[in-house]
Amino acid sequence: MKLIKPLLFFFLTAILGTLQAQDIHFTLFNMSPLTLNPANTGAFFGTARVGGIYRGQWYNVSGAKGYETPSFYVDAPILRGFRDQDWIGVGAVIYNDRAGTSRLRTSASMLSASYHLGLGKDGKSVLTLGLQGGNVQRRYDGNGLTFGDGFGGTNLTYQPNNSSDPFAAGGTDGGGNTNTNYLDFGGGLLFRSQIDEQTNFEIGVAGAHLFTTPSENFLFNRGAFRENQDSINVSGADKRPLRITAHTRYEWALTERWSAAPTAMFQASKGATEVSLQAWAGYLVNPEMQFKLNFGLGYRFGDAGKVLLGMDYKDLRVAAAYDVNFSQLNAATNYQGAFEIAAWYIIKIYKDPEIKQAILCPKF
Repeated sequence: MKLIKPLLFFFLTAILGTLQAQDIHFTLFNMSPLTLNPANTGAFFGTARVGGIYRGQWYNVSGAKGYETPSFYVDAPILRGFRDQDWIGVGAVIYNDRAGTSRLRTSASMLSASYHLGLGKDGKSVLTLGLQGGNVQRRYDGNGLTFGDGFGGTNLTYQPNNSSDPFAAGGTDGGGNTNTNYLDFGGGLLFRSQIDEQTNFEIGVAGAHLFTTPSENFLFNRGAFRENQDSINVSGADKRPLRITAHTRYEWALTERWSAAPTAMFQASKGATEVSLQAWAGYLVNPEMQFKLNFGLGYRFGDAGKVLLGMDYKDLRVAAAYDVNFSQLNAATNYQGAFEIAAWYIIKIYKDPEIKQAILCPKF
């Protein structure tokens, strides 16, 4: 009976695997819970959780400056809900994504809140609603860009007149702006269930850019720009489309020391999709010290294989990943993709119980 659920899990995710993947977000997506799904806010046992993740990519490509994404977060279950088995969580996450020669930066500061609804009398299943919102800033360095005959596309065509063109150089006189800001919002649902002492299941869905369609356009003076170029058409092209993320994880014990945890994640945004599968295994090295080694393999369809490694020591979790590039870019990358390192620590502070002294008066 215990094999039926994991086999069904892999069957469903294999069907999703026929979709084309895109390389977006983190390989260790479960180690960045607040960017994966705001419903993960406060979804743990403890006082507070502090963590971070770093991703570096494509530094080996000749002449490239690579891609970097550091992120840090903190969250906590802070209040009891309307019922004894419910609670409210709050959290914050920041990240700073730096990409390519232009050093395009996307910096975000997001706040999140969640309500965890305990299901059943035992409270072993929880349904969570999470919301997230904050400010996003994007900027680039136009001095790092080199234009020959210009750049073109279906919706945007622009031919700089010379190397000192203010737009090509990232200036503002020709209609370019190196900075843009907008507010962004998202939400998610998460269901978690503790089937028995050694078996856990979770499944969630989240949406980004839910309530608004923020603009990412760096052009602000389109009238002056059209004096020299009539073919520009950026209507709708600068809007961030809705992004849907679905994820699931099933962990169960194989023996007293060995465990398995297949994991899957699917994302879709305006026709671009990503399907990522991971097969984690764990070995409890020292039960008394609560020291456990985690390792496994994964695959992001159409893009990269993954080598996964990590450990748990009491309330500390550390993980690392390396992507082996199998896409058409491997001619330039020589199969070298991204590396990631991540960690979180759950702080547990308990109040000492108040013990009232009692004086016993024996009766004779």
